[in-house]
Amino acid sequence: MNSTFPFLVVLLILLNGCQKDAGFRQAILLNTNSTNMVIGTDLTGCDDTSAFKSDVDLQPLAFLQSCYSCNAVKEVPGLGEIPWTGNCEVYFADSTLAFRFNTYQPYFQEFLLRETLAFNYIPNSIGIHPVFNWVDWAQDPEKSFGSYARSWDDGDVSDGLWGTDTHCTNYIEITRLDLEDWEVEGRFEIHLKMKEQGTNGILYSERINFLNGKFKAEIEKY
Repeated sequence: MNSTFPFLVVLLILLNGCQKDAGFRQAILLNTNSTNMVIGTDLTGCDDTSAFKSDVDLQPLAFLQSCYSCNAVKEVPGLGEIPWTGNCEVYFADSTLAFRFNTYQPYFQEFLLRETLAFNYIPNSIGIHPVFNWVDWAQDPEKSFGSYARSWDDGDVSDGLWGTDTHCTNYIEITRLDLEDWEVEGRFEIHLKMKEQGTNGILYSERINFLNGKFKAEIEKY
């Protein structure tokens, strides 16, 4: 296992975070143990509660305390929900914004990437922007799309992938965009359905939602 890369990722997040809070480098670790599987049927509609469920998706992971963070309610329809907090990565992709909200698992003195909620090709403007899936984006590159992924090993091995369910309401709203201080704030909601199940022996829920999302992030300059 190569443990250098995730350590550098976390270090960069720490260095780019707000320096006003002396305790912002402290990591928060929550319990990640039990599992409870529920077998369902095929997905038939928005937030179908008959979909396969696993409470491994309701076990909080770690994040780094920072004045830049993302908060939401993570929901497995028909099973439950938890408060969810992740760290933010925001950067320009061409003339649009790309958002990454990440959580981690502590490994000795390092933090290994475990979740990434992504919003891609978001217009660089204040307002509500609908979020589609990658198929819609492939047909119309001016559309935004969202995704959610689990990872394993050092954080560079895929272990489950979800795409936006366009039968549901999905959006990201930019409420503040400051290109002098390089900060962005906003809200979001996204409903996801599984595209690829995990291959590491852990079965994840077919449907996962992130509701009432709010974020404040530094726009990274490359």
